[in-house]
Amino acid sequence: MKKLLSPHSPLKNIALQLGFLSNTLDYTKFIILGRSRTGSNFLRSLLFSHPEVLVLGEIFRNTDTIDFDHPQFQLSPKILKIYQNDPISFLKKIVFNKVHAGIKAVGFKLFYYHAREFPFSQLWEELKKQKDIHIVHIKRKNILRTHLSRENALKTGQWVNTDGKNIQVQTYKLDYESLLKDFIQTRAWENEADEFFCDHPKIEVIYEHLSQNTDAEIQKIQKFLNLSKVPVKAQTHKQIQQPLSQIIENYEDLKSRFNNTEWAAFFED
Repeated sequence: MKKLLSPHSPLKNIALQLGFLSNTLDYTKFIILGRSRTGSNFLRSLLFSHPEVLVLGEIFRNTDTIDFDHPQFQLSPKILKIYQNDPISFLKKIVFNKVHAGIKAVGFKLFYYHAREFPFSQLWEELKKQKDIHIVHIKRKNILRTHLSRENALKTGQWVNTDGKNIQVQTYKLDYESLLKDFIQTRAWENEADEFFCDHPKIEVIYEHLSQNTDAEIQKIQKFLNLSKVPVKAQTHKQIQQPLSQIIENYEDLKSRFNNTEWAAFFED
């Protein structure tokens, strides 16, 4: 297999500056679409390690800064001004700009609730209009684990596990009404997003499948994004690995209350 030079390599930047590599707009544009705690960091880290991919973080999460989360992108007052005053120009001129010819896919993370206030809200219609943008829609089958993961991250302040060590997880008593609301809201977001981007190339990625059979699932995504088939490695690890019954103090009560509902499968520990 031909060894590809990483897009993050200093050698590649030097080659670009010396004119050995040309700039291009001929690449697959994509979005990692989803919500928090569904494995988007895990998926992004896998793609980040691919030498033909340039994938940014949650760039539309905040209004007062830009979370590029990438060594090749540096925030400056000029770029921030474009971002805050004209998000569409920011998308076209900064995000989906020319890159060196070795890059075959450029994308970023976008959650359902990002960029919902003006002027950022204009971004959604622009993304819908650009039908060549590929949508990598990541979902988690068990929304209960999504909810618990968020509760734990909020309480501990640890959103990403980068060293693979077991994390001490506290126990929680979860509120039935809050859970039900989160279940309904998440499914609604997923369905609305699928309908919104129905005319786009789209692949559904289920976190449980990706984490359990990473090689096979990532190969499907590489093919979808028109990438070379290259082994990749994640820089993040699963945070909560214990059975839910060990972490949720009122697990049996919640399991009983959600029995015979469409959410009952979440409690099959």
